[in-house]
Amino acid sequence: MDYQIMRVEEFQQLSKDQKLQSIIELHNADQSEEIIDLLLSVGFENLDGKLLAELAKAYNNQAQSEEAKKVLDRVLEKDRDAVWYYRYGFTCWKLSENLKYDFETESKKALYMLDKATALAKDQENEIIEWCIELVRLSDLKKVLEDSSEKYPLLYKYYFSYVDKSIQEIKKLQRPEKYKKMTVQDIQKVEDSWEVIEPVYAMVNIYDSYEKYLESAKSFTLEQRYLLAIIWYFIEVNNGGHHQFFFNSTGIVWEDTLNGFRLFGMNHFANNFEKVIDYFGGKIPLDREERLKVLKVLEAENKNAFYEMLEEADDFVYDYDGEETELDYIQKNPEKFLFEGYYHGY
Repeated sequence: MDYQIMRVEEFQQLSKDQKLQSIIELHNADQSEEIIDLLLSVGFENLDGKLLAELAKAYNNQAQSEEAKKVLDRVLEKDRDAVWYYRYGFTCWKLSENLKYDFETESKKALYMLDKATALAKDQENEIIEWCIELVRLSDLKKVLEDSSEKYPLLYKYYFSYVDKSIQEIKKLQRPEKYKKMTVQDIQKVEDSWEVIEPVYAMVNIYDSYEKYLESAKSFTLEQRYLLAIIWYFIEVNNGGHHQFFFNSTGIVWEDTLNGFRLFGMNHFANNFEKVIDYFGGKIPLDREERLKVLKVLEAENKNAFYEMLEEADDFVYDYDGEETELDYIQKNPEKFLFEGYYHGY
């Protein structure tokens, strides 16, 4: 008992920053009960927003989420930072699992708070955003988020990006490392463009920002990048139409696809694709979240006309029996498609 009293007295003498550091260390040591005792000994009126958030965390760790919520409500509006919103979101999630509370109501509150936390965190690499994504990933919140994505746009954007990257990383780990060398002579003899593009397909990242896409393609020629875009276009359109191409991460390469069609002399495909782009106003967002918003607007405003336009463009690709192919350009310009190196192949 004397030791505990001594610790309380010591704690009360610390500055706010020292108190916060001590509490963080106690959290790391899984000492939630001691944290509650120490912070309550100081008195609510002497706790700033950060210490109140740590007290709420300790209550949540002790399965006392109702107390955690009361503590968080004490934080002044001006002190409600990204951590506060995350803690509140976490608390609402814990309450959603309590049979005394309505799951849907508390889940939506949790997602609202997590969305605010991601907005205040600003930087995509911020640790708080990772916390928010992890909470959604490991809980039933993900189903609610997927069903109401438009209400929590930032959280949905970061979560969806995480899911995309995780899937691709798993696929990459499952693929063996391969060595490949494509010379001018090799390229002139290929019968399928996949032989040329496979390393580029495996190494270029289309699942993050446009800047990261360009960065991942820096070691390849512009022609290789255009070819990759065209290959992605045909994969997606032949599988689920132009809507799928734009809806998925592949929409990031729409501009390279059009430029590739023009450069490779595939003008029938370029003209068909350009009709779709014109329907979007001549410019389509490269950011996936923004692109999805545009799709929703066009679907809502134009309904059947929008889908009829897409279907017509789809049918052109499905029914095309002309002689335009990317392979003609590749074989006439083999020096643009050289490759030697290792990659995770199929």
